[in-house]
Amino acid sequence: MRPGPLLVLASLGPLGCGAGAGSSPQGAPDASTLDSPGGDGAAADAASDEGAASDSGPRGDAGDAADAADDGPAPGCPAGTTRVQTGPSCTGGAVTTPPSWSAALQAGARGDVISLDTATLDAAPCLAASACQPAAAPALLFSDSPEAPSADGVLYADTVGPGAYRLYVYQVNGGASLRKFPVVILAQGADAHVTVTRRGLAGAPSTDYVGLGKAALLGWLGSTGLPALTVPAKTRALLDPALDALHAGSQQLVHAIYDVSVDAAVKISFVSVGAGEDAAALTASLSLLPKDPGHDRGTFPGAERWIVAARPLDAASVRAVRLGALPLDPPLAGVDATTGMTASLGGNYGVLYRVKVQLATPTGLALFARGGDWGGAAVVPPGVDGTTPTVALPAASTALPAGPQAVVVGRFAASTSLEVQLLSAAGSSLPVDLAAAPVP
Repeated sequence: MRPGPLLVLASLGPLGCGAGAGSSPQGAPDASTLDSPGGDGAAADAASDEGAASDSGPRGDAGDAADAADDGPAPGCPAGTTRVQTGPSCTGGAVTTPPSWSAALQAGARGDVISLDTATLDAAPCLAASACQPAAAPALLFSDSPEAPSADGVLYADTVGPGAYRLYVYQVNGGASLRKFPVVILAQGADAHVTVTRRGLAGAPSTDYVGLGKAALLGWLGSTGLPALTVPAKTRALLDPALDALHAGSQQLVHAIYDVSVDAAVKISFVSVGAGEDAAALTASLSLLPKDPGHDRGTFPGAERWIVAARPLDAASVRAVRLGALPLDPPLAGVDATTGMTASLGGNYGVLYRVKVQLATPTGLALFARGGDWGGAAVVPPGVDGTTPTVALPAASTALPAGPQAVVVGRFAASTSLEVQLLSAAGSSLPVDLAAAPVP
């Protein structure tokens, strides 16, 4: 994991947040703003049968995602959602849009990197908003620890019941021989039908971690899914042979995102095996690989979050909101099903944000990287600057560096009811600020 007023939205986290992201493929969360991950997985070394995730029963329907949210609807949260957090009161003096911002926003196209000073951003009051979680949000099964395995084993596994889930594969080959990281499905007591409703497959493994992260997001946003997979009871099958066919060399990344629906209890296993091995046949004999410090794995309810503005954006001031960061947007809370330990997802990678605002004046949106290099993707409605719906952020380069520049998200007329969908790419450093400023 920052034309009416310019809305500034920000997001933190790994794959990380904070200026100290360093060399980790996913970045590193800022300990001052993110909860630390729970559980070390050290006791799992001797575990077997897909990492000791129990076959005895499902963890439950993904519709239970709202359980982790605050208690009940709150002002600003629409019907069908629950409040995760209410942001700060956003007091402070108005900051009018500088002429340099107006000129740059009007000249830039969606996805362009433009020069915008961060002093204006830092002085702008925040956007009063609530973070809301829809009841239908999928649960996220997240596999990034150990991030760079060099041996065969289970990376993460959980048994789940019928429902909707998002599967997040982010693995680097830490060895010298070719390695692959497929997802294996085991049907429990009955035949299971698994439908991939969205697939983001990053493509050929490489060491361009942020570039692969953006490719997976763009593929996922534009995907129409795959035909349903039938897994007979008590048997295992590959979720996606195309993922199994991606063979990573040393230090190369394999990355994929899947939205799936299942109609029966299944065990979902993320595994590390040699390139020539039969993953479906081998998985039952694999032991759980121990978790490594600084990277996350687990099952996290609520992989969609709405940021809902408390009032329309007017012409008085530039505004700012931060995603993936406290206080408005805490990390997802979940459990490492292989150990039973609580888990926290720094940066909320894999979470789809829907930023909802009403514009009372013409407005330009731009996004700033604050913790280091950041890349992502957005779905943007038609505006006065064009109609391109899916936008790579940034469009012409892999990542946006932190500093006095931003990437254009779009410009919109007054009286617009606006929803922008936004995701941070794997490999990015966070936070990011999405800004909204009044423009003529």
